[in-house]
Amino acid sequence: MTQMIVNENLEYAVIGKFSYGWPDIQDLRRLIPKQCELKGDCNIGLLSNRHVLIRASILEDYVNLLLKPAFYITQNNWSYPMRTLKWDPLFNPEEETSTAIAWISFPSLPPNFFGKEAVFSLAAAVGKPLQVDTATKNQTRPSCARVKVEVDLLREFPKRIKIGMRMQNKEVVEKWIKIKYDYVPKYCQTCMIQGHNEEQCYVVHPELHPYKEKSSQEEGKKIDGNLSKEEGKGKDTLVLDEDKRKRDVFVEPRSKKWGGGRNKEPQKVWNRVGIITGNKFNVLGTGNQDQSLHQEKEQIIDNEIENEPNKQSHNKCVNNNILGTNEAGNASSSERTISEVRIRCYVQILRVYKNVTMLKN
Repeated sequence: MTQMIVNENLEYAVIGKFSYGWPDIQDLRRLIPKQCELKGDCNIGLLSNRHVLIRASILEDYVNLLLKPAFYITQNNWSYPMRTLKWDPLFNPEEETSTAIAWISFPSLPPNFFGKEAVFSLAAAVGKPLQVDTATKNQTRPSCARVKVEVDLLREFPKRIKIGMRMQNKEVVEKWIKIKYDYVPKYCQTCMIQGHNEEQCYVVHPELHPYKEKSSQEEGKKIDGNLSKEEGKGKDTLVLDEDKRKRDVFVEPRSKKWGGGRNKEPQKVWNRVGIITGNKFNVLGTGNQDQSLHQEKEQIIDNEIENEPNKQSHNKCVNNNILGTNEAGNASSSERTISEVRIRCYVQILRVYKNVTMLKN
């Protein structure tokens, strides 16, 4: 198996996962080496939906690809996040591998253990060592040794390691060295993906979902809005506001901005009869002016209704005079009928308008 992996140039293979769209594969072959700063040659191909296989040729590119949590491939002013995972012969698109790369350091390690072989032997207790950092290699930071390690996220990480030194008198002196971990990705065995663990999983704990929490808070606000405080006997009690529930008329609030100037949103009143809309442009103002206008309208309607019999008798007299002077009796009779119908229609319109005005008030 190992020889087959080497023959197929898969020794330093990395999977790039796109979760929110991706450019064309021809563009990815041009963009990934440049934007991921790969130094060696690489071969890029589409492995499955949302996954590309990057075959790096040198260990440095392999480590740099896996060390960064995510790369952002930019094209046409749009960034596509790409997460990198180690390729595995048993690759499953529905599951992410539990192997990742992390930095570990050994504080207070004696400088005589800063050699590559010594550091790698210590790092082997955590995982597969890959390379030491520049300061450890150049011996410019004797206080701490740092190394990149390929770790399995499902296993427990040791917190310290014991080293032994043989002195000149052949006595072995032992010392505990603390292991410090930099960023290590979390792995969820329920979702089978990297990035979180079971304690932060929304599948295991749906109450932790931010949308769920937000909806519960909104429901709590609605319930609190329907409750009002009532003072009694020195204690505050919460009771339902029955007046709001029994209210038949609901007035919509006016918006703060409506076209500018005097053009404001008309006030709408909802009642059992229907919708009554006030002055559209609010030119006549509100308050006492509206009350005075309604009173004038009501006075005019009352006068019209009271004068209805007089108008009818007057019209009859006029019609009689017309009958006496007009030779065409049939024509005058038709005109009288039309005038009476007009008067009745006018009176009915005035009555309806008065009823609507009373309902509005």
